Amino acid sequence: MTSIYDILSAFLFLAAAGLLALRWRHERPRLGSYALIALVSVVGSWLGHNGGGAAAVALLIAGAFFTLHIAGQPFSDDAEENS
Repeated sequence: MTSIYDILSAFLFLAAAGLLALRWRHERPRLGSYALIALVSVVGSWLGHNGGGAAAVALLIAGAFFTLHIAGQPFSDDAEENS
């Protein structure tokens, strides 16, 4: 059965994966930040299904803000020089 936690987790993961694909075309970003967002998606979904609704929502919102933070960072100057 699909819940709101599954939908939020899937959208958060897809946003991070799309952002990684976009960044990968222009530079080679560190994968740790994107792996953290994927982990937040999985843990948020798990918490939502196991009775931790408020913690799951808080965790998924924090992951969304972290994704926005990564999206707002400018591309590195080294990538422009190598093109």
